[in-house]
Amino acid sequence: MDNLEYTWYTGDWKPNNNPTVPYNGLKIVATANYGQLTSPPTSGKLVSVALEIVDYTYDPNGVSSSVMLSNSSTWYDIAIPTDDTVSPPVPNLKFTVEGISNATLGKVKLDATSSGLYLNIQFRYGPTSRKREEIGYIMKFQENYQAGQDPIAVEE
Repeated sequence: MDNLEYTWYTGDWKPNNNPTVPYNGLKIVATANYGQLTSPPTSGKLVSVALEIVDYTYDPNGVSSSVMLSNSSTWYDIAIPTDDTVSPPVPNLKFTVEGISNATLGKVKLDATSSGLYLNIQFRYGPTSRKREEIGYIMKFQENYQAGQDPIAVEE
């Protein structure tokens, strides 16, 4: 098993986009990348987690930013993607994810705790008049993958 993919949605997510702005919320897709399992079967160790943060606030097709997490306890910035439809490319203003405090970027990190490894998020998003905050743990990752295990599980 090389990698497994899971998806998380913000609380304002709807199965169908709204007809006007804001079209929808955010979707975060996490791909847990595990080292190779060997024969006889052994655990595959978590190598990294690739995140794609997709913002549907101002674009019904979504605007995405990617982040690769390879260390725990390190905050990673959620970069504002570029708008390549103009020349020269400029920051895509349809991507609304930003830091909790003004003039900063949104943050994500892997937190190692006594109960496991979690994805911790800290950002705001949405139209300026209705910013929503997302803070806390949204996914739990197993540091080692054994065949037949669910390596990522949302805490209940």
